[in-house]
Amino acid sequence: MNDGCDENLVAASRAGDKSAYALLVKRHYKHVFLVCLGMLGNIHDAEDIAQEAMLKGFVEIGKLRDARQFGSWIIRIAKNLCINFIHRKERARKVLVEKSTRPNQTTTQNDSLQLAIERLSPETRLPLVMYYFDGESIKTVAEKLNISTSGVYQKLRTAIRELHNLLVEQGDAK
Repeated sequence: MNDGCDENLVAASRAGDKSAYALLVKRHYKHVFLVCLGMLGNIHDAEDIAQEAMLKGFVEIGKLRDARQFGSWIIRIAKNLCINFIHRKERARKVLVEKSTRPNQTTTQNDSLQLAIERLSPETRLPLVMYYFDGESIKTVAEKLNISTSGVYQKLRTAIRELHNLLVEQGDAK
């Protein structure tokens, strides 16, 4: 991505040019979505939060100090929205558990896997989702996350080990 172009598009967006912001969205949405997916582990939630991040970016574009940093700024907005979403979801889940009259409900293996993926830390969940669910290569994952390929392999090994432990803990893996 050409930072000079981002800088010009941010300036035009600040001046009220909606089509300039639309180009910024087109340029950065996929990366924002992948970060959200990595943090949330759910495609639908990731789409919602990514869209909310882009909208918030449009509303708050005047607060961006350095127009060359639009990409990292919009990612930071998305991460903060994901964290807030996770906290709200955890609070809601606690309320449901407290109200539940059947604490030993069974879930399908897919539900168990989904729950286990959601319990992974964002640092291990993001490479896992990018590699296994989005079909990204190790090299691409490394480039997008700004880590080495051996770092990606290590994070994937850690994620798989943690998933296994979580599923065994839930009684869904052997």
